[in-house]
Amino acid sequence: MYNYINLDYIDLMTDGDNDMKATMLEMLLEEIPTELEKMRAHLDAQEWEDLFKAAHKMKSTLSFIGNDNMTQANTAMEHNAKHEENLDQIPQYLSVLENTYLNAVLEIQAAIQAANN
Repeated sequence: MYNYINLDYIDLMTDGDNDMKATMLEMLLEEIPTELEKMRAHLDAQEWEDLFKAAHKMKSTLSFIGNDNMTQANTAMEHNAKHEENLDQIPQYLSVLENTYLNAVLEIQAAIQAANN
């Protein structure tokens, strides 16, 4: 049904409570853009420890989206920032997160609407 999100985990966590599901999905729309902006700022400033912390925090959020590409990119970025290795790859990983999220937004909005009906 969706190309960029998989709601199995949210469905499990909300146990059929559509109000809770809509609330959790709305939080994704609020939190992720803010976190991506922070990550971009840390990358631009080459603040690797702060970028590592932001990526680590993002792990739990991404479990609710259920997008493997985003999860893999975030994991790689977290690892590289933590160990300060392959730093030239980090912009690519962040772009995957940003671009995939942009595609996922419409699906998240549709899932919110479905949960509210």
